[in-house]
Parts: sequence; structure tokens; C-alpha cells
Amino acid sequence: MNPIKKRKIRQRIQQATDEAFWDLMNTAHTKAYQLGQKHIREAMECTAGISKKQVAAVLAKAEEICTQWDGLTVTSITVEDTELKELR
Repeated sequence: MNPIKKRKIRQRIQQATDEAFWDLMNTAHTKAYQLGQKHIREAMECTAGISKKQVAAVLAKAEEICTQWDGLTVTSITVEDTELKELR
């Protein structure tokens, strides 16, 4: 990302209302979580000895941990969700 684009993003965040700022942060958290899921899936898929069935089982267990153990939704991770987990 070039410096001009970075500056425009910073300015957009500075001008945002509180609600808009937290919406942006929640969107960033969700995208980061989804990118992490993608990396894990791709790493398993290109590792010799791991079958597609095992990949699916690991991803299903990860989703179960996210939703049932941590009480999060995979489609929307919020700042509050992640902060509460760190402070416990």
C-alpha cells in the first residue's frame, strides 16, 4: 500500500463517527480472522499426508471451538469479542 492510500485511510478513520469507527474495526477483525482460516486451510491442503477428509474435520472442529467454546460467530468477529477473551 502506498503512502497516499495509507494517509487517505487514516483520514477516513479520523473523520469517522464512533459507530463508524467501531464498524470499521469489527470489519477488520472479521477479515483478519477469515484470512487466518484461509491460511490454515491452504497449509493443510498442501501438506503431504493430510487427506481432504482430515482437512474438513479440522476446519469443522475450529468452527465448533469458535462458535460453541468462545461464543463467536464465524461471519462476524468484533473488537469486544476478542478483547473479552484476552482480559479473562
